[in-house]
Amino acid sequence: MARYRKNQDKKRLYRGLGIAAAVLAAGILFVVVLLGAADRVSVGGSDKSEKQQKITYKGETYVPRGNLETYLIAGIDASGKVQNAKEYDGTGQCDVLVVIVRDRSTDMCQLLTIDRNTITAVKSLDDDGTYEATTDIQLSLAHSMGLDQKVRAENTVDAVSNLLGGQKIDMYAMVNMSAIQVVNDMVGGVTVTIEDDFSERDPSLKKGETVTLMGEHAENYVRGRMDVADGTNQNRMSRQNTYEEAFKPAFRSKCQEDSKFPLEVYHALEDYMTTNISAKKFSRLAILMSDEKEDTRVSIDGTYGLDELDWQTFTPDKDSLQEAILQLFYEKEK
Repeated sequence: MARYRKNQDKKRLYRGLGIAAAVLAAGILFVVVLLGAADRVSVGGSDKSEKQQKITYKGETYVPRGNLETYLIAGIDASGKVQNAKEYDGTGQCDVLVVIVRDRSTDMCQLLTIDRNTITAVKSLDDDGTYEATTDIQLSLAHSMGLDQKVRAENTVDAVSNLLGGQKIDMYAMVNMSAIQVVNDMVGGVTVTIEDDFSERDPSLKKGETVTLMGEHAENYVRGRMDVADGTNQNRMSRQNTYEEAFKPAFRSKCQEDSKFPLEVYHALEDYMTTNISAKKFSRLAILMSDEKEDTRVSIDGTYGLDELDWQTFTPDKDSLQEAILQLFYEKEK
């Protein structure tokens, strides 16, 4: 109950900050016009009519790479199947955010995992989805704004796009974390070595043992944070990466047995996710991501800390963020 009240207080605080900023600007026509334009931004980034321009960084000139397709895959801190919220209760935030940039000419993919606690510009929305203001808060909160799941998804896409300098996000899938059990068991379980102390979360996961995760134990391994090891999100992100690498061969083996397996996974996930990715696209991407080649992983360095309510924060290093954007979306001018 105390945690619920803290969530409510946090939302009110951030909304209050955003509304105060809007009121201060209300008398300035220019700012009003800008706010109106911001409210009309389309999903996937800024509403730019011209192609992204060249960027000069540390004496080098970069041009946009062509023929790219960008996906945002997010794991949502919600149990059960997807349903619109009836009221704000502090749930439904993003626990996992992964951006996948696919080069359609080569089928090569780059992956960027974004810390849920990243401080960035996020639109505050009323329960009906009405835009209120934009505030620098934790990225995970973008998915707790509004009650409609599609509105939440689009607000998260918008926040990630803004973080990445306005880059367009073509497709998204917001998947409730309960789906971990479903997909994990469909591949016959995932084998990992337990490297953290799970005694409070799941005593069956004993540190040092190699186990094949099934059912709720898979969800505990992937989702556990506050009561596992040091309780930090960076620890959980490392564990999620370990799980992903172990999951890929299990998934690949199922695909080799049955070419329609990715489609079966998509249909099994439908009740657990909000997405604009078609079954065909999903199947193609799933096969690409599970092949034996090593994926190119991009990361953003930054500073970890706590906000005024003692919630974890991650502030990206400006140079590291810019370099990640360049690696994902640009190439040096020839």
